[in-house]
Amino acid sequence: MAGVRGLGALGRGFVGALLPVQCAGCRAWDEVLCPSCRRRAQAEPIPTVVDGARGDLPALAMGDYAGSLRRIVLAAKHSSRTDLSDFLDEAGARLGAALGGVLGVAGSPAAAAGSLEGRASCAGGAVDVWVVPAPSSWKRRLRGRQVALPLARAVARALAAGARPGVRVRVVDAVRLRIGATSQSGKAGAQRTVGRMGSMRALAVPPRGVLVVAVDDVVTTGATIREMERVLGGLDAVVAICRPGLIT
Repeated sequence: MAGVRGLGALGRGFVGALLPVQCAGCRAWDEVLCPSCRRRAQAEPIPTVVDGARGDLPALAMGDYAGSLRRIVLAAKHSSRTDLSDFLDEAGARLGAALGGVLGVAGSPAAAAGSLEGRASCAGGAVDVWVVPAPSSWKRRLRGRQVALPLARAVARALAAGARPGVRVRVVDAVRLRIGATSQSGKAGAQRTVGRMGSMRALAVPPRGVLVVAVDDVVTTGATIREMERVLGGLDAVVAICRPGLIT
């Protein structure tokens, strides 16, 4: 698998030498991502909520699913010529740094002050946190075009770095799509909800007391999050590049 990915990277480099590139966000020439669009990954995360199966879930996102941010996410998922791993790392680091306040595990008063209203602090004692990426299709896994998994890794690194002593953070790739699950792309809200019901299975279920964070590239209707919540037995927070909203 590593050899196949290496050949893919070599091929992309060869094509890139022959064909001009455009910024994934604004379509400016000669840059995979221009400085202005790259700064979208360094913005202050926006606190919001997701409509979960058991009530509102606290969430963080970098912005709306629109404009340059939408195009960057789509390029990360679908463009074989565009390597946006640095953008995902930077966005994940910002989200992870803010997540400690949301979960109540921040190691500094400044970070803890950023927690969402009503979220209790987990002060004292050991705390385990699972950072769980939304599942990708087997085709996307095979092509190496996953977004949620590398984003989750960056979120977990930053969360662990800013957490108080006793907080243990792990990335757990715990959810898979069942065979026959269809893509959500292009579906309306009601279709997305129906399409995700019963579409996932858990490879591992978090033990009682573990804080669980779902990570996805985009949260629109919340159908994927609710299905993850179902198979994992609950969620404590949600992190995404793009926050809930209408698909444009």
